[in-house]
Amino acid sequence: MQHRRRWSARSAGALVGTAVLLVSLVPAAPAAAANATFRAATLNILYELNQAQFTQDLQLITSRADLVGLNEVGNRRAFLQDWAAANGWWLYAPEPTQAANEALLARKSMFDVLDKGSDFVCDTNGPGEVPPARYNNWVRYRHKPTGRSVFHLNAHANASIESGGRPEDLPRTRCAEQQFQALKDLAASKKDAGQVIVSGDLNVDFSADRAYGYAKFPWQVFEANELPNLRSCYNLYGEKGTGTHGNRHIDYIYFWKRVEEYREMWMTDYAIVGGTNSDHNGVVATFSITP
Repeated sequence: MQHRRRWSARSAGALVGTAVLLVSLVPAAPAAAANATFRAATLNILYELNQAQFTQDLQLITSRADLVGLNEVGNRRAFLQDWAAANGWWLYAPEPTQAANEALLARKSMFDVLDKGSDFVCDTNGPGEVPPARYNNWVRYRHKPTGRSVFHLNAHANASIESGGRPEDLPRTRCAEQQFQALKDLAASKKDAGQVIVSGDLNVDFSADRAYGYAKFPWQVFEANELPNLRSCYNLYGEKGTGTHGNRHIDYIYFWKRVEEYREMWMTDYAIVGGTNSDHNGVVATFSITP
């Protein structure tokens, strides 16, 4: 009986040792990867600035972000091409000059370019007249740390189209209304192929627009409806600072916000970037994106 007990103990010990050995040979499960972050910005750089002032504003906003949408920069297209090539950025500023006004920049160390396009929307007064023709530009990027597709859409609406959130009865206002709907439709058409960010100077004040609620302005077209849909930095985190153009918050960053179970990207915060030479402040939003 004692011999049998000693044999059983030896057998049990051998089995435990074998189990420990097998466990040690199996690779440990990798720890869950942390969400990656990047920053997207928008800045309307006044076309009347001299070259030194323009360059200062460009360097300021690109020092704060990894994706940048610019407005009013079409006449600086050649300079932007040289600057981007020398500083590690992708640039999309398509012809004609009116389309190049709404340029898109992406940091090469963080993004690859997959696709791009420019959509003509409207031209209120005809070729060469003020205000210039309106285009919605977009680029599809691959976010290198996660492999996710990220679309960046950039636009600039006509100025002097609202007063206290109320539309001015002008041809340029009708052109802007057309552009807002086209921008919403463009975002909706891209959402199934990746995450969507929209930026630009929309020339409609956020709080006035929300209070008045005109059906064809950004609050109603982009935000005042159920998810999934576009949501702006101001909607999520309130109006910071004194404004982006005087006391008005008219420069926006949106993203396509999904219901929670399908959410892969989230805007975690934003900041107003002052100290520009332009008559606009910039806006920079931080995004968290899952691998």
